[in-house]
Parts: sequence; C-alpha cells; structure tokens
Amino acid sequence: MQLERKCMLHMSLGSVHRYMAILGLKSTRRKRYVSPKKEAQSPLRTFPNVLQQDFRASARHKKWLTDITYLPCKDGKLYLSCIKDLGDKSIVAYSISAKNDIYLVLDMLAKAKPFMCEGIVLHSDRGSQYCSPIYQSVLLERGIVISMSRPGMPYDNAPMESFFSILKNEELRLVKHLTCSQMRNFIDCFIRYYNEDRPQWNLKKLTPFEFRSQLG
Repeated sequence: MQLERKCMLHMSLGSVHRYMAILGLKSTRRKRYVSPKKEAQSPLRTFPNVLQQDFRASARHKKWLTDITYLPCKDGKLYLSCIKDLGDKSIVAYSISAKNDIYLVLDMLAKAKPFMCEGIVLHSDRGSQYCSPIYQSVLLERGIVISMSRPGMPYDNAPMESFFSILKNEELRLVKHLTCSQMRNFIDCFIRYYNEDRPQWNLKKLTPFEFRSQLG
C-alpha cells in the first residue's frame, strides 16, 4: 500500500514477496497470541458485554475500545492505555505512566473527554481499573455505555489487541534499549504515524484520518 501511495507502484503481494526474497528482506512476524490468565473479578462492579464482538461502526464516536499494555524500557517500565474508535480505527486518546493504576486510565479519559457524547459504547476487559467505581462513575455521568469482555475472552476486544500487536511487532521489535523518556517520544510518534500515515486494508487503503472524512 505504501509503494502504491508514495511511489505510484502497483504491485501484487506475490511480487512484493519475490523482490523481498531477492533483496534478502524479511518482514517482522507476529508472535502467536496466547490468552493471558487473569484473576477473577468481583461481579459487583462488572458490566455485560454489550459489544458482543460486533466491531462494525457506521460513524465515529459510536463504539470505543480500551486496554492497557506493558512497555519494558532500559531504565524501568511504562504502561500505555489507549482508546480506539471502531468508526475510523483511530486512536482517540492515550496515556503513558510508570504505574498501572486508576490514574493512568483517568488521565486517558480526561484526554478523551472532548470527544465523549452520550450513547458511546466503551468496551474493556474486567481489569481492576475498569471495575473501579471512580472509572465507572466518570463514564456513567457522561452517558457512556459501559461494556466488558467475558472472563477469559480476549477476542471480545480483538481490535484493541491488534493495535498493540502492530505497535510491538512492527515497531518496538526494531528498536532496542529505549529509556523511559525515549519510549514516551517513540509512542507519541508511532500513534501520530498510525493515525495519519499508516494505511489499512479494511479502510480502503486509507489512513484513519483520511477515512474519517467518509464517515459521519
């Protein structure tokens, strides 16, 4: 897709593979996904799975997904919390912190607040941050519909997991020994690239920001 967009070269995937073999180039391969074991959460603060793996959205700000991933660094560790919009596949808001706690998620919600409107479905797993009364009260006060994956079912949040897989396999595997400061800058650049410059097959070969102009 990038050859077509930037070099005006129309080439089949087979031709790309042949030229890569000639040049000795290999693509990064995604690791086989293994569902992590998660501790059971109290049912008192969980919500039903409203999304039901229906990842289609006819417009922006109708269905959001959120999750947290771990980022190992040379001098410590960081956690990345994101919200992904299923309408244009863009990252709406994100937050980075050295602690995987409720403040990480609340900071992300604060950044997403300008885009929040009543009726949005926000789907997550049943992690402790999402079962927090503080997190839930922020969403309910804004009229957000809370949806949660079933226990032990990461595929209920598959597009969010896919974004983290792209980040780690296409980008982070190519860089080594980033400090926490460098990692923060790297994530800022990657999310900007993902939203503005990286085309996707399921967006008609457009980037999320290009595709959103076709949505309501």
